[in-house]
Amino acid sequence: MNTPVKNHFTTIILAAGLLLTSIGVQAQDGAPATKSASASDNVPALLVKANEAYIAKDYPAFRQAMELLSAKRPYNSEYMYQLVVAHALLDEKSAAYSVMLRMQQQGLAYDFTSTENTLNIRNTEVFDYVNDLMQMAGDPVGEAETVFTLPDEIILPEAISWDESRQKFLVGSVAEGSIFAVGEDGQASLLLKAGVDNGMWAVFDILVDSAGNRLWVTSAASPKFLGFEPADKGRSALFEFNLETLELVRRYPVPVDGNPHSLGNMVMGPEGDIYIVDRALPLVYKKPAREQKLKALLASREMVSMRGIAMREDGHMMYVADRELGILAIDLAAGRAGKLAVPDTLNVGGIEGLYMWKNHLVLIQNGIKPQRVMRLQLDDAGTSVTAVRPLAVARPEFDFPSYGVVRGADLYYFASSQWTGDQSQLKPVTVLRTSMNASGDLEQPDMREYLRQRGEGLRAKEEALKKAKQ
Repeated sequence: MNTPVKNHFTTIILAAGLLLTSIGVQAQDGAPATKSASASDNVPALLVKANEAYIAKDYPAFRQAMELLSAKRPYNSEYMYQLVVAHALLDEKSAAYSVMLRMQQQGLAYDFTSTENTLNIRNTEVFDYVNDLMQMAGDPVGEAETVFTLPDEIILPEAISWDESRQKFLVGSVAEGSIFAVGEDGQASLLLKAGVDNGMWAVFDILVDSAGNRLWVTSAASPKFLGFEPADKGRSALFEFNLETLELVRRYPVPVDGNPHSLGNMVMGPEGDIYIVDRALPLVYKKPAREQKLKALLASREMVSMRGIAMREDGHMMYVADRELGILAIDLAAGRAGKLAVPDTLNVGGIEGLYMWKNHLVLIQNGIKPQRVMRLQLDDAGTSVTAVRPLAVARPEFDFPSYGVVRGADLYYFASSQWTGDQSQLKPVTVLRTSMNASGDLEQPDMREYLRQRGEGLRAKEEALKKAKQ
């Protein structure tokens, strides 16, 4: 899919050594400025409004709340779905079809005949055509080969990396705060475990630096960690181990600022600097190669739920995925940042894992329907997406696929997550392999001409029906 996109790259504001993004807002006196939002206009408040209006059958208020929610979270497919429902309850066919069309072009899979709330917009050629296409979007596409299934004792795996020295995958768990070496036969051996000797908690990411003989681990005091102590809540640190001996070299705690933190995904630059996403707050930290402390590098009040992080080989461009708001592109060399420009036909919501392969971003999406692994080709500047390829979509193995590791031309990743469902009946997690060379361009049926041809006829039918009722 080669679709023109607009470039919304903006400048990072530098204040007291902290890079703060302010998309479309200017800073005053060296301090970050953000667009103000009233307490009644934030996402949680709007969700309450929407729910109350729906229950009260105040459908105009329900529609208004969903319009605001969709504007604030444009990639949230559930909000888009509810907006269609709101238009349908008000018999606003054109507006409902417009949102359905946008969803269909983004490859989303929903069936609007599954709820009686859409009765008003059904039984038209446009509805049937778009809804059928959206159901087809839920059909499996691409390849995902099972490599191995993790042993039962690895609970809540959240990190996977490849250790060339051991020729093993390293898998980190949240529940035990453990790191296992796992072969492609699925056999696992314990390497490290959280304890008083190292001070670790739940493991959220693993970075293997073979050249430097280092194993880097991000860890946080999560309530899901079996050794969790309430007094540790909100604490997090980066741990440096000797890769060969597994001896603890140093611990780098997040600077104390009174806020909860949870260091998550990380990436290493060509000079040995490590960049780490904070899962609790929209922050990115940097651990400089020749320094012994973490530094807050970037804070974005525009982002709300940062997860995956990736970097170009030359270290100039870095990318951070937000589950709700898409991908932030950061030009470290120029001190600029902004949203990655993507085609209107690409939904970049619900991203968990984010990886760089050649000049492509590879992303794992579990927060949209269908769940999928996608490959995005970037332009030379690295600020825009020029082509999109699906690698694996709606595979039967998928049950909230999450994180992975690039090895050669393949992506190895968790097919499922144990964060959802009944924690007393956890199913072992399977690791899948998907080739990044696979598949062709993503092509969506062009609906615009179809709608143009059908639009006049449908409007005429609606007008005739209104006159007949008068």
